[in-house]
Amino acid sequence: MADNDNTITLVGRIGQEPELHATAKGDVLNFTLATTERRRGPDGSWSDGTTSWFRVAAWHDLARNAHASLHRGQQVIVRGVLTVHEFPVEGGGRSRNAELRATALGHDLRWGTSSYTDGGRRRATESPSAGTVQGPSPSGPVGSDGVSAGDWGARPEAEPPRREPVPVGPNAPAGDWPADDTPF
Repeated sequence: MADNDNTITLVGRIGQEPELHATAKGDVLNFTLATTERRRGPDGSWSDGTTSWFRVAAWHDLARNAHASLHRGQQVIVRGVLTVHEFPVEGGGRSRNAELRATALGHDLRWGTSSYTDGGRRRATESPSAGTVQGPSPSGPVGSDGVSAGDWGARPEAEPPRREPVPVGPNAPAGDWPADDTPF
């Protein structure tokens, strides 16, 4: 999908548990997203401003993967095409709602950690001799040294050890930062 003038990126919190539905056009996932403006006061303190609500719709593979990954209350980043719908309301008048057709979704890692699992889609490669399209070998891609990198879709036998967070800020122990990198 090409970018257009209505492509935006929103960061916010999922307001309701995402719901997956099968339609004639394919699977669709719907949820609401709350984005809250943060304001800095004259004294330097931060406070919440206005909260805006958006309806988010994701389709096909994105819908299925997001349904398995995202839950109510999680902080997420959503990129997509914004459409504003206007409709009549009971008692006269009109109202509007904003819907974002998601082209990319993910957790906002400022607020927690996430784990990625390959959904099974593999990049096809063209065989130069036969002119056919093939996936990678079952043992995975082979590097320039002729050694296989292992199975792309295999889960590790055990969880890798968790890394401790690196201390940041003015109280971080000396030596934790490379000489050419300055904490901000």
